[in-house]
Amino acid sequence: MDHRVAAHPDANVVGMDQPLGWARAWFAAPPFVSDPMLRQGAWYPVISTGATRTVLEIQGQRVAVPSEQVEIRPKRPERFTVVYRPRDGVNPARGTRADMGRVYAVCPMSGSRVRLVGQPRETKCPACGFRGEIAWWETG
Repeated sequence: MDHRVAAHPDANVVGMDQPLGWARAWFAAPPFVSDPMLRQGAWYPVISTGATRTVLEIQGQRVAVPSEQVEIRPKRPERFTVVYRPRDGVNPARGTRADMGRVYAVCPMSGSRVRLVGQPRETKCPACGFRGEIAWWETG
């Protein structure tokens, strides 16, 4: 199903240079299939909001998602989000170098996954170099 959309005329909409806020999928929400994919733990700019859907910028494309499946914050987070993959969850990277394991962090700046060993207080993103605190108290 294609969820790429133009904003509804009655929705709150802003230009990409100033998003309405930042959103991520609720960790307990069922997987939302879109193209491009909405990844657990990653934060996306909010383009518009409406009564039942929120439009996010994902990989340069506008994607509409059900509003009840996302958490929206006014500012981009500055801490790494921790993602706990369910024990029985699908891991398409299993057995490859891209496999991050069952628990990994997501960089708030680049959205890249970061392998975690133990429970470090902070980490550095290998993709963009951002160094910051890991928000163990929040899950993605």
